[in-house]
Amino acid sequence: MSKVRIMTDSASDVSPEQAEKYDIALVNFWIIVGERSLREHVEYSTKEFYKLMDESEDMPHTSQIRVEDYVEEYEKQLDDGVTDLINVVIASIGSNSFNNANKARDEFYKKHPGAEMKITVMDSKGYTGVYGLPVIEAAKKVQKGAQADEVIAFLTDWFDSGIIICTAFTLKYARKSGRVGCVSAFVGEMLGLKPIITFTDAVSETVAKVRGEKAVIPQMVDYAVEHMVPGTVYSVLDGSRPELTDEVIRMMKKRVGYGPAEIHEVGATIACHLGHEVSGIIVKCPNRNITHD
Repeated sequence: MSKVRIMTDSASDVSPEQAEKYDIALVNFWIIVGERSLREHVEYSTKEFYKLMDESEDMPHTSQIRVEDYVEEYEKQLDDGVTDLINVVIASIGSNSFNNANKARDEFYKKHPGAEMKITVMDSKGYTGVYGLPVIEAAKKVQKGAQADEVIAFLTDWFDSGIIICTAFTLKYARKSGRVGCVSAFVGEMLGLKPIITFTDAVSETVAKVRGEKAVIPQMVDYAVEHMVPGTVYSVLDGSRPELTDEVIRMMKKRVGYGPAEIHEVGATIACHLGHEVSGIIVKCPNRNITHD
């Protein structure tokens, strides 16, 4: 009898609570703060990480999940009787974790040549909830009895059509990380401009600059509604300002008639680049050639 399970990494912003609820195997990223290496969700919570960012002189950054980390997790799944393991990994262009996941699969089979567990490693082509949402939706399908081929096809379709539309309410972290050019970030803050940023296949682009904090969420919602597949599930990115998340949800409900399937608390991968004062929406987009303002 087959036993399908989905694995993903903490950069998906699938929380430990969501992972437990939907039976998702969660592999946690390493975060480097000064000379310290910390494990996401193990040695600190997301809220504690926000505080760490604010107090640290050095800008924290993520480090790839190691081969030995993946081998250990694969062995846990084998011991639990999993026959089909689908490992969804952060975008390969942004991390070496995808290569390490594949190397670990080869090493696992060398150590366990008779193992009756098929490991499929998938490149999510994304960050945060743009693969966290479909991972959760796929896990729901598994809980209802879906087999591996159906789940892989569902995930592939999402990875080819999901987009992130987000904004950062302060650009100081973007300046430090280099995600936004120092000069443009400085000028933007001086002028009171907030960027609307899209991530498509892990490539970020500022598609609009909006004057004033009150105006940016309505325009971000406009983008999401204009480009999403009508009637499909969406999710919302939550940072350190829950009132912004509440406003996004309120406006999305008003525009599309229903609330988000999930809320993703933004973890280290996004926070290290854009900060924790962020807000965003994950949607499925039928045509990702988005027109810009």
